[in-house]
Amino acid sequence: MKLEQVVLRPYALPLKQPWRAAHATLGERRGVLIGLFSQGLAGWGDCAPLPSFSGAQDRADTFAALERAAQSLRGAALDEGLAGLAAIDNAQARWAVETALRDLSARRDGLPLHRALGAAAASQVAVNAAAGPLDESCASRVAAARQNGFDIVKIKVGLADADEEARRLRALASETAIRFRLDANRAWSEAEARRFLDAVADLPIDGVEEPLAQPTLENLRRLQERCPFALAIDESLFELGPEKIFAARATRRLVLKPARIGGLAATLRLARQAAAAGMEVVITSVVDSAIGVAAAAQLAAALDPARAHGLATGPWLARDVAPPLPLRNGALVLPDGPGLGLVPSGEFAEF
Repeated sequence: MKLEQVVLRPYALPLKQPWRAAHATLGERRGVLIGLFSQGLAGWGDCAPLPSFSGAQDRADTFAALERAAQSLRGAALDEGLAGLAAIDNAQARWAVETALRDLSARRDGLPLHRALGAAAASQVAVNAAAGPLDESCASRVAAARQNGFDIVKIKVGLADADEEARRLRALASETAIRFRLDANRAWSEAEARRFLDAVADLPIDGVEEPLAQPTLENLRRLQERCPFALAIDESLFELGPEKIFAARATRRLVLKPARIGGLAATLRLARQAAAAGMEVVITSVVDSAIGVAAAAQLAAALDPARAHGLATGPWLARDVAPPLPLRNGALVLPDGPGLGLVPSGEFAEF
């Protein structure tokens, strides 16, 4: 199957309101779609550098790597493209290219992408709601999530005093019956983290991601041992080292962003290693486009569709590159069609 056309489509998607984390505030999502065409079929991938980890030069380097990869794919065979993925040295560009190649391959074979990855058929993927920061409006967003059938809601913490946020969370828990998934994005010292976690230990908390500003396997283990809920490693994964993390079991959970891992196959491999070490695995994204979310959802379906993954961020976007996957009773509904099951629409489909 020869790739007859390769296209790149930049986008800038405004958010309905700022997405705040401890070290970044996001007002729009910028990226580039890559489309691969052959025999009347198209495969799509999304390259959107992660805002929490990428400066302007990193974003430029990522898009340059995607352009180089696109040039090398023009006129190549599909199997050659898959075999050459390791030559793409930028993880986020490699994720986009592999997604497009595997989307095209799965469409050729008439299989949803998660089935092409070797998984059993799945109709949906459980997700947590994304309620943003623990601010004055958080209670209304949490209430809306509960009304829409979500059992778990994710809240950004580490944006105010730890003791004040613990009080806010306790007040919020008294108002609604829902479980909280918290993300501190490495905001706290060990003393601050200990105070916060101790203060909320009796609340219905599903887990807390990246509590420490300077994490080590030792201080994470100390915190995990005193917590009744899971602590999670996310952006500290490569700083601490996957193999060391699996051996130490310093936390109970690993959160994986496939774009940072560098592709579908690499994420599947890492997730299975984590599961073999006894860790829970959650797939997540950072307000990605509908194409990026669909790819991550297909990956989550191949791993564990029943676990709540962090992929329900589409409602934060004021517009999108394609109709997003439907959200129903706390789950993303997977398309019936082959591959990703969706394609760009409107201006993003014009070539």
